[in-house]
Amino acid sequence: MKDNRRAVALLFTANAISGFAQGITMLAVPWFFARQGASSTFNLLYGLVTFASLFWGMYAGALVDRFDRKRVFLASNMVEGVVLLGVASYGFATGGVPLGGILLAFTTTVFGYGIHYPNLYAFAQEISLPQDYPRITSTIEIVGQATSVVSGALAALLLEGLPVGQTYSLFGTQLALPFSLAAWPLHQIFLLDGITYAVAVGLIAFIRHQPVILTQVELGTLWKRLRTGVNYLRDNRAVWVFGLFSFSVFVGLLVSLNALMPLYVHNHLGAGAAVFGAAEVAYAAGALSAGLFVRRVFLRHPTLRSVIVLMLIAGVSFGVAAATRSVGLFLAFSLVLGFTNAGTRILRVSYLFVHVPNEVIGRVNGIFNVVNVLLRTGFILLFTLRFFSVGSNVAWGYALLGGFIVASAGVLLVRYRELSATPVPA
Repeated sequence: MKDNRRAVALLFTANAISGFAQGITMLAVPWFFARQGASSTFNLLYGLVTFASLFWGMYAGALVDRFDRKRVFLASNMVEGVVLLGVASYGFATGGVPLGGILLAFTTTVFGYGIHYPNLYAFAQEISLPQDYPRITSTIEIVGQATSVVSGALAALLLEGLPVGQTYSLFGTQLALPFSLAAWPLHQIFLLDGITYAVAVGLIAFIRHQPVILTQVELGTLWKRLRTGVNYLRDNRAVWVFGLFSFSVFVGLLVSLNALMPLYVHNHLGAGAAVFGAAEVAYAAGALSAGLFVRRVFLRHPTLRSVIVLMLIAGVSFGVAAATRSVGLFLAFSLVLGFTNAGTRILRVSYLFVHVPNEVIGRVNGIFNVVNVLLRTGFILLFTLRFFSVGSNVAWGYALLGGFIVASAGVLLVRYRELSATPVPA
C-alpha cells in the first residue's frame, strides 16, 4: 500500500474530476425536460436507455476483469470526453443542442457509470491491502460526495443563473448580490463536462502502481468468463443475497434523482432549480458525513445489522417525503438519503472486497449492476405513467420506493441468522 499511495491519490483525484462532469450532466438533462413539461417523455427515454445498459453492464464487468484497470479508465473517460465535446461543438455551431444530442450526452454518461464504478472498485481493491479496505471505501465516498456538493451547487447556478440584485437570507440577515450570472445553455454545460473528462484522462495517464493482489486473468470467450461470475455467486449464496438486497437504497436513490425529483420539486413543492440543486447538495453533504463517520461507528457492529438499520431509515425517510410538502423536510430527506445510501455502499463494498476475489469482482459487480438496472427500469417505466406527472401524484412514487427499500430490509432481517452463520470463502 505504501508504494501505491501516489497511485491511490491520483485515482481518487481523477475519479472526483470525472464524477464532477457526470454529476452536472445527470442533473442538467432531467431538469431541462422538467422545465419543458416533458418529464414523462424523459422518464420513458431514460427507462429505455437504462434497459439498454443492462447488456452493457454484463460486458463491462467482463472487460474490467480481462484488461488492465488503468487502461479501462483511460478508454472510458476518453470516449465520454469525446462525445460530450462533440455534442457541445455541434451546439456552438448551430446555436443549440437538438434532442438527439441531449440524449446522446445523457446515454453516454449512463453507460459511463456502468463501467466506471465496477472498474473503480476493482482497481482500488487491486492496489490496497485488506486492512485498508474500510478506509479506502470510505475515502471513495468522501471524495465522490465532496465533488457532488460542488457539482450540485454549480449545476443549480448554471441551469437558472443569478439575477442581479437577488436577495438571500443568511442567518436572519438579508444579503443582496451585486452581480449576476446568466443561465448557461446545455451546449456550454456539455463543453465544461468534456473538458473535465480530458483533465481526468491526463491524471490517469500518470498513475504508476504495483498490484497488491496478484491475480490470474481468465481468458476465453465472453460467455465463458461471464459464466465464471455466475458460478461464483451460485456457490456463495450469502454474497448473492447480501449484495442483491443491500443494493435497494441505491436503486431508490437513482430512480428518485433522475425520474421523480424534478417532478417532485416542480409539481409537488412548486419550487425551482435552486431547490433541485440544494437537494443535490444536501444529499452529497449527507453522503460526505457517512464517509467520515460510518467507518468509525457502523463498522464496529456486524455489517449485516448495520446495513439493515440504514435501509430501514432510508425507507421511512421516503415515506416522510411522500406524506409531506415542505422544502425544509425535503432537504432533510435528501440529507438522510445521502447518509444512508453512502453508508450502505461503504459497508457493502467493504464486505465484497473481503469476500470476493479480485479476479472475479468485476463480473460479480457487473451481475449485481444488471439486476440493479432491471429494477430501476421497472420503476422508471412505471413512473412514465401519466398518473405520476399529474399534480402531486409523484408523492406516490416516493411511497412505492420507500416500501421497496423496507421490504428489502425485511428480507435481510428474516434471513439474518442464516446469513450471519453462513461461512463465506475469502
